[in-house]
Formats: sequence, C-alpha cells, structure tokens
Amino acid sequence: MPMSDLMKPIAARTRLAGTNKLESLLFSLGLDTRTGRRETYGINVFTVREVMRTPEITRAPDMPPAMEGIVSLRGALMPVLDLARYTGLPVQAPPQIMIVTEYNGRTQGCLVEAVDTILRLDWSAMKAPPDMLAAQAGGLVTAVTELQGNRLVMMIDVEKLLFESSGLDDEHL
Repeated sequence: MPMSDLMKPIAARTRLAGTNKLESLLFSLGLDTRTGRRETYGINVFTVREVMRTPEITRAPDMPPAMEGIVSLRGALMPVLDLARYTGLPVQAPPQIMIVTEYNGRTQGCLVEAVDTILRLDWSAMKAPPDMLAAQAGGLVTAVTELQGNRLVMMIDVEKLLFESSGLDDEHL
C-alpha cells in the first residue's frame, strides 16, 4: 500500500482535531430489565484501539466486582470490565463484544452487548448531563447528545472508567 494511502486516515483525524467535531463509537449494554429499553452510549473513538468478539476471559482472585477477569491479547495481559455490571444496569444476556480502550498507555477491555456505529458529532451538540445523572453515575457520563428520533446518547469517560475500575490513583495513571 502506498504511503499516501496510509496517511489519509491519519490526515482526516488530524483535520478533525482542528475542528469542533468529535467522533464517537456508539454501543449498547443490553436490554435493561427494569425499563425494557436499550440505551445508547458512546465513547471517544480516539480511546478505542479495537472492537472484537468477547474472547475467553480468565477469572482472577481479588478483582473488583465488575471486573470480569483478564485476557491475553497478542501476548499482552489486559483487564476486562463488564460495563453493564459496572454501571449497575440489570441485563439478561451476557455481553458479546469487547471494546479495547487505551488511555495514557493503559489498555482495558470493556464488555458491551453490541456496537452500533461511529458518528461524527459537533461538540456544540454535547450537553452536560443532568445533576442527578452525574451524581448517580459518579461522573462516568460526561455528556449527553440527542440524535434523530429523540434518541439520547450518554458519553462515557474512558479515563474515569480506567481510573475507577483499576483502583489506581492519579500518579499511577
């Protein structure tokens, strides 16, 4: 592949960084047994390393409650977090997809039910979450945006997710 073809996606992302746009990967955690609805969540594409079917996960002792275990991804060990359990969302089916996220040199797998699409959104469309949601989710939901058809998307903060689920303090991140 010619170098110019390799540089096109990088150049497109660089141009995006200079605009007022954000690319978000949309996903669902499952059918909420309390409401019968599937809510939509999003994370910044810049924190996503890859999306894959959930691999075999090894349980390890003394892991935080929502931590599913660890996997070996191309020889590197990585913790795996069940996002539905972490957020307290009661769902019936086990997650089928793992989103591999990376922030500040740390990698983590996040289990979700399904991945929807990548959307390019205006930062101006992002609204602060209501105080009640911000308090309930402990700051995990950093913004909410509305798509066509009154569909709300809650944006998840990967940095906070990694920080809280790992049990590390700021100086170890």
